[in-house]
Amino acid sequence: MSSMGAVAAWGPAMRRSDSAMRLTRRGRLVRSAAAAAIAVVALVSVMSRVDAGVARAGEPGVAIAPVATASVVVEQGDSLWGIAASIAPDRDPRDVIHEIRELNGLRGSLIQPGQVLLVPSSVQHG
Repeated sequence: MSSMGAVAAWGPAMRRSDSAMRLTRRGRLVRSAAAAAIAVVALVSVMSRVDAGVARAGEPGVAIAPVATASVVVEQGDSLWGIAASIAPDRDPRDVIHEIRELNGLRGSLIQPGQVLLVPSSVQHG
């Protein structure tokens, strides 16, 4: 029997590819720290955007005063423009319409006869 039957366990076919990298313990630690730093930066970025949105929506430092409202029943032929002009003739009707839409949760400008609207004024539509 011959002893030439032994095969090398590590030969050219078993060699690791040149692109594979073996990291030391310190390298793995640096890689983990870099990933954690990126995650923290992303989290801080998202949180600052959320805080900025809340700041714009709530305007900290500014007291929110209740709006004096009255109710108006929409009559045949009424429009938001006409109602806005009649309840606040000294203001821009576009601003008043915006307030009416916000008070009533209206998405558009369509109103129906018989509909009751809250208006930002103590003066009622005649």
